[in-house]
Amino acid sequence: MKIALLLLSVWLSSASSQPEEVKPEVPSVALIQGLRTPTTVTLAKPICVFAAGDVVEVFGVQTTADFLPNEIRNMSILTYQQTRGGASGPYRAASFPIPICTSSPFMLSRDPAVIHEQIERYLFRVGDDVECLNQVPFVSRNCNAPLKDNVPYRFKYVARNSSTNAIVNETSWSDPIPVLRVADFAVIDTWPGARTGGMVVITTILVILLFLLLCGFVTLLVYACCLKEETLAMEQQPVPRTYITHQKNMGFADVLQKEGLKPAAPQPTEQAHYQEIDAASQAQVYGH
Repeated sequence: MKIALLLLSVWLSSASSQPEEVKPEVPSVALIQGLRTPTTVTLAKPICVFAAGDVVEVFGVQTTADFLPNEIRNMSILTYQQTRGGASGPYRAASFPIPICTSSPFMLSRDPAVIHEQIERYLFRVGDDVECLNQVPFVSRNCNAPLKDNVPYRFKYVARNSSTNAIVNETSWSDPIPVLRVADFAVIDTWPGARTGGMVVITTILVILLFLLLCGFVTLLVYACCLKEETLAMEQQPVPRTYITHQKNMGFADVLQKEGLKPAAPQPTEQAHYQEIDAASQAQVYGH
């Protein structure tokens, strides 16, 4: 960008000071992009060209127009709508103050605002106003409407005194300046042979990356499905249960029986002992 601005400053310093010898033209700086689009054309402003007047008017006309006056002075100029966008004759496109005559080059700055101010000082774009298409057709106003695509245009700078509304000087008509042609999509060659080597390589790499990405996605999807099936199978498998049966507490007899022992004779109680003694006493008495 800095190189382009420096070259443009060199080109502007060589501008002629005679209006009749000057023609509006697109700056011959190939490094500046967007000087011509399908609907706009960027022209170099007339720096140090007009010695009188305070307003510069820009006139445009299509090269196919039937009426192209050599001079605009004291002539009635129709509007953009009346001339159908310059198809039948010249129209007043726009106006701007006469630029200051200076040979100072572009300021090399990183500030976008400064760069924009420098471009506004040295350049003018024709065709960047869409709103004027809605104005009244018979009102004499400037209309910097978008240019027709695929149609060359001629332009003229005219210096005017705003206080007296008189035209004081003007330049010659420019050479035909074509806008960028818009290719019809129906005639675009889509055959692979019309592609460059770089386009083929980039397309191949993108296709391979897309294929690898698709394979990774499919692999991840299959893995997720298999993992889900294994989880469901584990959840549905019955869990073995253990039961503790009720066991009867073994009594003393059961223990002896289990151990193969006989139970001991029961010991007489105290009451039975006394009964035995009484029985023995009675037997002795009856025996005598």
